[in-house]
Amino acid sequence: MRTRLSTLVLALTPCFVSTSVLAESPANTVMVIDDQLFSKHTELKNALQTRNQQQEIVSQRKKNLDQVKQQTNELNDKFTAAKTQLENDYQRMIDDPSVDLAATQANYQAVWKQLKQNQADQLDAEQQLEEAQQLLATNNAQVRAIEDDISKFDDAKLRARAERLKTELANEQQVNVSFTNRCQSDMTLAQCDAQTRELALQKAVNMFQKLLIEQTTESQLVEANMHKTSLNVHVLRHKVNQSEFYDGERYRALIDVSLEARPSDTAACSLLAIDKKYCFEPGFLSDQQFAEQKEVAWVTFSVRSNQYDDKVFVDGVSYGSTPVEIMLPVGEHHVVIKKEGYKTFDQTITINADRSFRAHLKQKSNELKAGDQFADLISAGVKAPQLVAIVPGQYLIGENASNQYFLDHAFGIGATPVTVGQFDNFVRQTDYQTDAELKNTCTAIENGEVTAIAKSYWRNPGFKQSANSPVVCISRNDANAYAKWLSNQTGYQYRLPSEDEWEIAARAGSQANYWWGNHFVAGDANTGWSSSPWANISTSPVDAFKPNSLGIYDAVGNVWQWTKDSQGIAKGGAWNFSPAKAVAHERLYLSPASAANYVGFRVVRVIN
Repeated sequence: MRTRLSTLVLALTPCFVSTSVLAESPANTVMVIDDQLFSKHTELKNALQTRNQQQEIVSQRKKNLDQVKQQTNELNDKFTAAKTQLENDYQRMIDDPSVDLAATQANYQAVWKQLKQNQADQLDAEQQLEEAQQLLATNNAQVRAIEDDISKFDDAKLRARAERLKTELANEQQVNVSFTNRCQSDMTLAQCDAQTRELALQKAVNMFQKLLIEQTTESQLVEANMHKTSLNVHVLRHKVNQSEFYDGERYRALIDVSLEARPSDTAACSLLAIDKKYCFEPGFLSDQQFAEQKEVAWVTFSVRSNQYDDKVFVDGVSYGSTPVEIMLPVGEHHVVIKKEGYKTFDQTITINADRSFRAHLKQKSNELKAGDQFADLISAGVKAPQLVAIVPGQYLIGENASNQYFLDHAFGIGATPVTVGQFDNFVRQTDYQTDAELKNTCTAIENGEVTAIAKSYWRNPGFKQSANSPVVCISRNDANAYAKWLSNQTGYQYRLPSEDEWEIAARAGSQANYWWGNHFVAGDANTGWSSSPWANISTSPVDAFKPNSLGIYDAVGNVWQWTKDSQGIAKGGAWNFSPAKAVAHERLYLSPASAANYVGFRVVRVIN
């Protein structure tokens, strides 16, 4: 960007600005003007002191003149009295020649002389006052001239500050960014790579904008006013240094990105909170023309929703699926976000600055069916646990399915117990410590005895776990913390299931002991002595066995699962308990703060 110097600065006389300013950068120009302003303010201080002293002189001379005028009034009265006395004595002398006029005449002459002197004193006082007032007028003119110079320098400084910020924002820079993405399981490698690169570029734009602001001379002021305008950041070019899966689940991209900000002509003034005229050379526009020109600011509108594979339309234009970033002019815009089976978000939104918007799409209640599967979005490319819909109705639960239960609400229950990978994501984002970690023990069964194992917790439960294994060594407190975090992340209410909700989901309409019948089938679930590869050894992957008819996995065995009941009830059986303990109505009673390597949990999401 070519450095320009305000023509107002160049127009100032050499006594104000040194000719060396012509070669200065915008940053140095501000410093030079500051030096000149300091000198002018010192000059103004001295001029004000001189003027104030002269004002005191004028006030004193006015006071003196007033005193002389007061004496004039008194002498006029004395002169009138002396004249009257002389005239009276003269009349008396006509009638009586012996009357002596000498004293009266002497008094008359004395008062007359005093009056004449007073007239001379008044004339002199008036002349002195006029001279003092003329000098005061000169002092006032000097003060106004200095104040005018200061005003010009203030204007020049504002223009120089704006020019300096323009120069600082014009630099092209390169940032190196690393972005890790958890892609959806149904995405192709190409789709995952493209999404990761796009999200990495978004991260690079944010990093560049933050870095650019921090490098400005007036960074705090600029940051405070960023909501007033847009830097209009452009990605000039980028180089992908690495783009691959690095742990089998997470995809990482390492990219070098060259970026440049292209703010509007008036952006610097908006960021400095000064009049926009200072972003143009004097005379570039007349005041009327400037007032008539309406600058249209373009800003970044970031859109997300709680659902994957939705469709975004703004002002009738399709922008694909969220998350998306769209550049829009400020003003009202018609935003539509839709997905099959969900209520459409349709609203006119006023956008005046860079804005992030998150829509919550709700399922159409009249289309919800038992067994429908869905998952809420936690963040870009990361979903909450897969859920299976359970609808209101009459259900048979309890031993021998002898209790009729009316469910008056719908809910979604985890298709699987919460996995190690899902719990790991929660811990990484919150630094949460489980009860087992705080107590440094997790319970296990050794030689038929419940035993507290030191240094055992969910990452080290005493056997090998994969990301797709059910997380264990989790207390009910830990499970509630995870559900609360899911609620905050998705905007929906997550919790543990009640005992009845868990049994309704696990039975899937069956009235038998297991969802497939009254008799345990060896090899169809992971319990103790079940002939599965993991029986009495460890947990199995959550999808290692067939789901029930609703699509719910591990409704029999693998891990006991916490419910929200206050008695501390877990359901479902486990890898080291007999198959008889895995029937639908069985219970395991535990303290809510206890953690065992055979206890996990699954979540419920409330459906309104």
